[in-house]
Amino acid sequence: MPVSQILQLLDAEGLRNLSTARRLPGRRTEGELRQALSAVYNNSIPQLLFDLQRDDLHRLLRRPFRWKNRRYHSPDLASHSKEQLLKFANTLFVKGEVPEEFGKESEQPEFSLDAPAPVANLKPSKVAPKVSKAPAPARPVSDDDEDGRTVVAPGIRFLIALSHDWSRPRLLSKVLTDLEFDVPERLRTPRFQEVVRRLSALGVEISDAGSGAVLTPKDSSPGVDARIRLRRAPR
Repeated sequence: MPVSQILQLLDAEGLRNLSTARRLPGRRTEGELRQALSAVYNNSIPQLLFDLQRDDLHRLLRRPFRWKNRRYHSPDLASHSKEQLLKFANTLFVKGEVPEEFGKESEQPEFSLDAPAPVANLKPSKVAPKVSKAPAPARPVSDDDEDGRTVVAPGIRFLIALSHDWSRPRLLSKVLTDLEFDVPERLRTPRFQEVVRRLSALGVEISDAGSGAVLTPKDSSPGVDARIRLRRAPR
C-alpha cells in the first residue's frame, strides 16, 4: 500500500499532527497536506506510522476494512498503548497481513425478528365458503392490535432486543437501515447527528465500539462503516 493511500485514510487531525511533526509551514487544505506529506515521506510507510500519535493510530485502526473479500474489524483498542497499535499498523500496512487479534465479520445481520414462514399444510382440508364482507374501515395505527398484541413499526423492531447493557458491536449503516434512513456512501455530520437525535427520542444511547465513548448530537460523524453499540438509556 503506498503512502498516499494511507494518507487518504487519515482524518484532518491526523494530517495536522503529521504536518506539525514534519514542521510543514503555513496553513493548508487537507488535499494540500496529503500532497506535501506524500512528498516528505517518499513511500516510507514505517516512518509515517511511527510519526502518528497514539490517538491517530487508534482512529486509523478502529475502522472496519476488507481483505481478500472478507470484512474485518479491530478488537477493543481503547486500552492499547501506542507501541501495541504501531505493531498492528505495521502488520497491516507494511507486511500486508491481518493481525490475529482482528476478527472476521459476517455480512449477515446479527439477528432476525421476522416471523418464521408458515409450514405448508400437506393434507387438504375442506373449508366452508366464506360470505363476502365489505372491507373494514381503515383505523389509525396504534400500539396494540385488536387481540392485545403489541404492534411494532418496522423501523424500530431492533429495539426489542436491546437492554440496559451495551449490545454487541454492529455497523452504523445497519442502524441507518433499521431507522429507515437512506445509507449514503459518506455519512455527513448533520445526518449522523439527526440519527443520534432519533435514537435519543426512542430512548436509546449509542457509543463507539472501539473507544466506548457515548456519542451525542454534538459529535462529528464517525463514518457510515463505523462500529457502534446500542443500549436502552438508563432511567
